[in-house]
Amino acid sequence: MRLVDLQAMAAGIEELARWLRRQVPSELSFSSLSALTRLKEMGPLRVSELATLEAMTQPGSTILVNRLADGGYAERVPDPTDRRAALVRITEAGEALLAGRARQRARILAERIESLSDEDQQLLVSALPALRRLLATTDTQGRS
Repeated sequence: MRLVDLQAMAAGIEELARWLRRQVPSELSFSSLSALTRLKEMGPLRVSELATLEAMTQPGSTILVNRLADGGYAERVPDPTDRRAALVRITEAGEALLAGRARQRARILAERIESLSDEDQQLLVSALPALRRLLATTDTQGRS
C-alpha cells in the first residue's frame, strides 16, 4: 500500500473516531472511558497493569481509578494471588454506562450510514473483518 494511502486511511479512521466521540458526550474523560473499556474487555487488573496498558503513569492511573471508584464505575477488590495487592474491576454501573454509550453511538452511526448508497454501505460492512484482524494483530504486538 502506498504511504499516501496509509496516511489518508489513518486520518480518516481518526476523524471518524473523533466525530463519533463528539456525538455522545460523557461526564467522563476519554481516558476514563478507555480504562473502563479495558477493564470490561480484560477483567480485573492491577493499577500498574492498567497504567501500562493505557500508556499512563502509575500516579495518573491511580488518580483515574480513584475517580472511577468515586463515581461508582469501578471498584478495588482483593487480588486472589497476592493479599497485599488489589485489583480494579468495572462495576455494574460502569458496564451500564458503556452499554448505553454503545447503543447511542450505534444509533447515531446508523442514521449517518443510512444516508449512504447501498454500495457504500456494503463496502463498510465488507471492511469490518479486515479491521478486526488489523486490531487483533496490533493487540498481540503489545500496542493498542
